[in-house]
Amino acid sequence: MLSKRFITSAILGSVLAICALAANAGVMLGGTRVILGEKDRQASIPLKNHDTSPYVVQTWVDAGEGKNKTPLLVTPPLSRLDPGAENILRIVRISGDLPSDRESVFWLNVKEIPEKSDQPNVLQIAVRTRIKIFYRPAGLAGKPEEAHSLITLAVVPGEDGKGAALRVSNPSAYNVTFPGFKINNSKELTKAGMVPPFGALDFQMNMISSPQAVDVSYTTINDYGGETPEVVTKAEVASAAAAPHAAVK
Repeated sequence: MLSKRFITSAILGSVLAICALAANAGVMLGGTRVILGEKDRQASIPLKNHDTSPYVVQTWVDAGEGKNKTPLLVTPPLSRLDPGAENILRIVRISGDLPSDRESVFWLNVKEIPEKSDQPNVLQIAVRTRIKIFYRPAGLAGKPEEAHSLITLAVVPGEDGKGAALRVSNPSAYNVTFPGFKINNSKELTKAGMVPPFGALDFQMNMISSPQAVDVSYTTINDYGGETPEVVTKAEVASAAAAPHAAVK
């Protein structure tokens, strides 16, 4: 049987962990994405410390988890942010060849590191915020705000042939991000995902047991982090010859 002391300690530890998480989420970015145009010297995004404690802020850019070599650089890479203070992060392209016929996507990482506490038994956590950076070459075909209207939908067998998935094909030069798809007016959404330029992605539909025509409604995320107007359409079953694509599980 667990002692009252052990139970009390466990509860106290959980409370401390929750409080530490809340207290450490103090540094906030002024946006959910960054757009860097080919002709722009740099792109910038503000950040502010909304907490009552100072933080050391570490920043870097990656091309996906574990892919730290990129042609982009963020400054300052390391700084101190006092309570209520603001700073500007600047992203610049420094080298490297990137596709000229489509957007490339990278990730901006911002880690807030709290000062060491002078109180005993305090759990402190370094919190990382991660948002997308879209590098946009000049002269791309079409407009980014029109990309979501060009996608095509089809229903295909699900992962490993089980159930059904919604295949989303993107013929545009821009990345298109979906918060999720509503199927047959259900409140349940598929998982969110981003479909790359000239690519496709399969979204597993857990509410559908086998490939069949479905009613689909969706929105996408625009350059400002807002949602585009809802689109309501129908997705038919794809032909048996449809090639497989990466899936959102």
